[in-house]
Amino acid sequence: MRQSITAVMIIMLLAAPVFAADAGLSQQPAAPKVMLGALIREALNNNPRLKAAQYRAAAARARVALFRDIPDPMLEYEYDRITPGALMGDGGKIVPMRSLAVSQQIPFPTKLYMRRKAAQKEFDALEKEYKETERGVVKDVKEAYYNLFLDRRKVAFIRDSLSLMGQFVDVTNKKYAVKKAGQQDVLRAQVEYSRLSNTVILYEKESRIAESLLISLLGRKDDVAVDISDADPVTELALKEEDIVTLAKKDRPELGSVRDMLAKAEADRSLSQQEFLPDITLKYKREEKNSSFRNGEWTGMVGINVPLWFWGKQMAGVREARANLDAAKADYTSAENSVVFEARSAFARYEAARQLVAIYETGVLSQAEAAVITARRAYESGTLGFLELLDSLRTLRDLQMEYFEAVAQAQVALADLEQTVGGDLVK
Repeated sequence: MRQSITAVMIIMLLAAPVFAADAGLSQQPAAPKVMLGALIREALNNNPRLKAAQYRAAAARARVALFRDIPDPMLEYEYDRITPGALMGDGGKIVPMRSLAVSQQIPFPTKLYMRRKAAQKEFDALEKEYKETERGVVKDVKEAYYNLFLDRRKVAFIRDSLSLMGQFVDVTNKKYAVKKAGQQDVLRAQVEYSRLSNTVILYEKESRIAESLLISLLGRKDDVAVDISDADPVTELALKEEDIVTLAKKDRPELGSVRDMLAKAEADRSLSQQEFLPDITLKYKREEKNSSFRNGEWTGMVGINVPLWFWGKQMAGVREARANLDAAKADYTSAENSVVFEARSAFARYEAARQLVAIYETGVLSQAEAAVITARRAYESGTLGFLELLDSLRTLRDLQMEYFEAVAQAQVALADLEQTVGGDLVK
């Protein structure tokens, strides 16, 4: 009798906080389910990081116009009261000499062309940086989405396991009441139930963290909840690894941006060499006569600048441009190597996760579920011990968790792969 009373008290003490925790977790308000595509469109419209990249590209586009035209002309007005240079007007009065002049500096034509080309390449690079940021936001949204999917699927499955474990607790209590199970089985069942309840709370917290990250990527307020739909199926890609690498080299925006910066460095190098070429200055001047500029004399002037101190100025610019060009070439080689590595790595991770998902879906999970049903029936009939029943339940739980993780890993690897090639691979 004492043993029975002790077992009942222990069960009540363990179960009370568990059911209280379950009640608290079940009160979370439900939000309407949204598809991944809708979340991606929302992020592309509202993500602050993407807007910043867009504004930088717009600034670079405006900068190109600065190099389309020649410098502003210079307008001059001269007033001369020096007596020896003055003119005698009517009545013998000395009148000042006044003149108007306009001058225009014209850079050597090839300099204008190369400046425009360098500015255009810089804009092209920043525009591709915007595209790369756009693909990065899509990848981050997908990764946050599937991490949230993983955490919520874990919570849902652990809750199902809790329900199943609760049935095992009832069966164990009934068997204990008729002396067909020992007190140790009752305690094991209740401890396992409590452990699962704690796991639910942990996964629930992780789910809220993942949801908060997704909300920040969407540009929403933190108090607006997100309820996602199910994961997309994990399918075999139509492209092989070498096809992926070829696409990455061709279409990756980041690599295209580095390529444009290399072209800009080449234009800057050419421009530095053209600094040895002279710029032209044109000037037209008209003097006043009899208080009228119309009847006055005029003069014209053509001048060029002479790069006399080229060894200390122009040569230094050439050396700087060459060093920048060498650095740009090294940057491009490094970026290309990184892109190829990322493409191969993401492809290998996706293929490994895809094959693992297929293994789970084609038999492992169904076999584990059948093993739990068989073990329960055997335990109820008394032909199987509680430890064996508990072991089958834990095996199913572990396999189901591994399956959810494989699905999430496959989708995250696919998002990395799509960022690497600069476009969607699964329609």
